[in-house]
Amino acid sequence: MSKSGLLAAALVLMLGSAVMAADGDPHAKGEAPALPPGPKVNGDVYIGVMNKYLFRGNQLNANSSFVTQGGMDLTYNSFTFSYWFNNQNRANGYAKAKTTENDAIINYALPELVKDVTINVGAQYFSLDAAEDTAEFYLRATYNTLLNPTLGIYWDFLEARNDGLFYTASVAQPVPLIQDKLTLNLGALVSYNQHNPSAAYTDLDSRSGIYSDWHNYELSATIDYKVLNNVTITPSYIFSDHLSSNAKNVGIGAKNCYGIKAMLSF
Repeated sequence: MSKSGLLAAALVLMLGSAVMAADGDPHAKGEAPALPPGPKVNGDVYIGVMNKYLFRGNQLNANSSFVTQGGMDLTYNSFTFSYWFNNQNRANGYAKAKTTENDAIINYALPELVKDVTINVGAQYFSLDAAEDTAEFYLRATYNTLLNPTLGIYWDFLEARNDGLFYTASVAQPVPLIQDKLTLNLGALVSYNQHNPSAAYTDLDSRSGIYSDWHNYELSATIDYKVLNNVTITPSYIFSDHLSSNAKNVGIGAKNCYGIKAMLSF
């Protein structure tokens, strides 16, 4: 090749490299390609005050007291790690408050197996002051459409003497009131107890779960008010009552539960 041909080829290569560098090709400048960003940790912390601690229709605080409840959630990839606590006021002011429960939960969101169906599996440990500690495995499946119907199954694998199962069927619908600022959330739930001691118990037989029958229903309403992009204030209301005479016999009755909480997301 002549000198002029070599010079022309070199000039073409130089121009090509300049164009690639202008287009942002890292190889043109001898750089390694940028790696995609790694998984991010998201979470929230929250605290609130409720007139009752209501769990599966059971009122777990004294009639003359209120409760302070709070916790935190950390999500990494498909895993969420949560902590939740309940403090019972002893009717004599905050100085007499006592921690009555600490819970730890781990949740895994399965990859989508069926279109528009979200499945979560996990385990939760209940550390209690006034009862035996216990733990459950659970599975929840939600069909992401109008009302978001959800089925849940909970199994007490630590304390239950019998089946130790508890089932829920629920619906929930957010109703935007002011875009990005105010949302009304409406919900309804029915449950069925299959000898789960966390749903039905007596002082004499706290681990048998007592019965297998319809348990309770709940109607709920909350309002999420975004004070800032990452700060939300949520007043809430739940009405719960029994669904069977068996549930009524262990103390599941008409109860009104209301309160307010503040949450910081990050």
